[in-house]
Amino acid sequence: MSEPLEGDWIRVPPGYLLTTFEYDTDDPIVWPEHAHEEHELLWSAGGMARLEADGRVWAIPPALAVWVPSRIVHRASAERGARVRATYFTPGGPNTVAMPGVVTGVAMTEPLRVLLDHNLLGSLADDARLRLQRVILDLLMPAPRESFDLVMPRSTHLHMVASAILTDPADKRTTADWGYECGMHGRTLARQFEAETGITFTQWRILARMQLAIRELTHGRSIVSVARRVGYRNPSTFIDHFRSLTGQTPAEYVRGSRGEKPNAG
Repeated sequence: MSEPLEGDWIRVPPGYLLTTFEYDTDDPIVWPEHAHEEHELLWSAGGMARLEADGRVWAIPPALAVWVPSRIVHRASAERGARVRATYFTPGGPNTVAMPGVVTGVAMTEPLRVLLDHNLLGSLADDARLRLQRVILDLLMPAPRESFDLVMPRSTHLHMVASAILTDPADKRTTADWGYECGMHGRTLARQFEAETGITFTQWRILARMQLAIRELTHGRSIVSVARRVGYRNPSTFIDHFRSLTGQTPAEYVRGSRGEKPNAG
């Protein structure tokens, strides 16, 4: 299906718990701000999507989904060739009450992906489809550690800085450099940036680099080339930062996104 993401119409058919729509993009696309009555799980069957909600930016590679509760205003975008999927859930349905009332990451495990695909593509009797959908609800597990979400600064000048970093996370300009461009002292910019985002400028830039890194890794780029692309001279530093945020090395993360089993030993 290819209906628009936005609007007030009801997506989940009567008698069911969820439904999924497909959005395969030939060109980069942006869905403007909108909200809906259903809860939503935004995920990718291939390529990279991005979601903005509650002043945060979420990277969505194939290994991650993002849970958007009912009535939360959000906007989404996807790169050329991405295969975006939006699964909508009936508000107040079984087990959705266990999900948080805020936007959060959900690990896109292989069982969850397989069952979502089967619900979308499989030919099932009504009672079998309902049983399948109940299992899908049981598999929804918040995974904020893997979410790569970024709080965007509120101030116009800091929002400009943050947007520039998202465009090119390898940009090595310091807070002093950005302060000069914004007409303020670098230390003032650093303090204001941390006050508005909750983390330091350096920490924020590392997260921005990880957002780009997971996109490049899922496209099959080598770890060394990805490390250089996102601004690391030393690949081991990149691997350390990646592991500290995800609990996995880049290689392990890629294997998981492809549904491969970990190496024995």
